[in-house]
Amino acid sequence: MPKKITAELNRARVKESMEKRGTERLNLYLPKGTVDRLKNLGYRPSTFAKTVVLAELEKLEELGSKN
Repeated sequence: MPKKITAELNRARVKESMEKRGTERLNLYLPKGTVDRLKNLGYRPSTFAKTVVLAELEKLEELGSKN
């Protein structure tokens, strides 16, 4: 059986890992069934969300720089 770790230790490990990789975390709440719809289309939900957010951000920044 795997050894159980405390929530505090887990948070510290996650924070250290994210800092090392230079990443940030975003939690999303989606309508029920959305994840299944994405999977049925062949997408991994986290990859899909990351791709869409980054693409939209680039579009918004480009529009902002034109003004």
